[in-house]
Amino acid sequence: MQRLIKYRLRAIITPAVFLGITYYFGWNAVHGKSGLEAQQVQKAELAQATAQYQAVHAERQAWQTKITDLSGQSIHPDMLDEQAREVLNLADPGDIVIDLISGRTAE
Repeated sequence: MQRLIKYRLRAIITPAVFLGITYYFGWNAVHGKSGLEAQQVQKAELAQATAQYQAVHAERQAWQTKITDLSGQSIHPDMLDEQAREVLNLADPGDIVIDLISGRTAE
């Protein structure tokens, strides 16, 4: 009787151990630190970081273009004068100004 119990116990233990090991590695493959779920989270974070990088890169390019336009070699005095007057809401004494409300011209 004891021999039969030992024999059956040995026959059950080996597959149980391998099933346990298989379960452990299978669970880690899905839920572990480098598992499928972690990879999905990392992909989402990478997509978000890439989008943020693209936005910052575009803004940096815009600023770089503005800086280049303001350098001494590439700036046109007429364009600078026009933009300065537009920003400051001023007119040159030689400009003709039309009052849009009354339609009168002032010089």
